[in-house]
Amino acid sequence: MRCAPFLLLFGLLQVSVAQTAPSEPSTFVPDITFTIQKHPTGADMVEVTARADGYPPELLRSQIDRLGEYIKSKPRGIDVGVYAPDPENPALRFTKGTFAVDGIIDRKEGTLRIRPIAQAIAGAPKPWTVHGLVIQFQGEVPTQQIPKSWPSKFVPGLGRFEGEKDNRLTGVEYRITLLSQDPAKFDIPEPGEKPAQQSQKSEPKSSMDWISVIVFVVAAIAVGVLVYSLLLRVRPKVSK
Repeated sequence: MRCAPFLLLFGLLQVSVAQTAPSEPSTFVPDITFTIQKHPTGADMVEVTARADGYPPELLRSQIDRLGEYIKSKPRGIDVGVYAPDPENPALRFTKGTFAVDGIIDRKEGTLRIRPIAQAIAGAPKPWTVHGLVIQFQGEVPTQQIPKSWPSKFVPGLGRFEGEKDNRLTGVEYRITLLSQDPAKFDIPEPGEKPAQQSQKSEPKSSMDWISVIVFVVAAIAVGVLVYSLLLRVRPKVSK
C-alpha cells in the first residue's frame, strides 16, 4: 500500500497528458467531391459528385451556377444527371455534374481558388446540407502560394499532395469541414492571402485550465496523504 499514492499520482498525470494531446485530422466521408483538371486549351474541367442518394440535380446545377458567380466566369457545357451503374444498389446511385469554367487553376501564378467552391455548395437545405467537402486538383503540384492547411472555426481544411512520376497521377487534395453554412464567414485563404492565425482559442484553453486545476489539486492531496503516512511511520516511540 506504500506505492498507492504514487500510482494515483502517476495515473492522474497520464490523464492530464491524454486530455491535452492534439487530435488527429478527421477522415470524414465527403458529401460532395470536386475533381478539377486543367485542359490543354486552358479551361478548368470540373466534375462534381454528390454522394447522397436522391440529391436533386436542380440543386447541384444551381450550385454550379453560383460557383460561376463567385469566380466571375460563366460555366460552360453543364451536364447534370443521376447516375446508377447498378440500379438495384442504392449505394451506387449518385448525382453528378460536369462543366468547364475559367479562373480556378492559375498555373502562371501557381495558385488554386478553393474558397469559391466551398461558398458555392454551402447553405443547401436539409437533408442535402453539405458538411464534408473534398476538392481534388488532378495534375497539380504544390507551390508556395498554395496553402497546406488553415485554422478556422467555420471551414477548417487540410491539404495533401500525391506525387508520382506520371503527371496524370499527380495531384493536390483538400478535405474541408463546413462547420458553418454562411459563405460570408468562410475564411479560406484566397490567392495572395496568408492563412489567418487561430484566434478563437480562449474557450478550449479555459476548459483545459479547469481540468489542469482539478488534476493538480487531487495530485496534491495524494502527495499530502503520502507525506502524512511517512510521518506516522517515522514518529519516535515514547519511552515509559
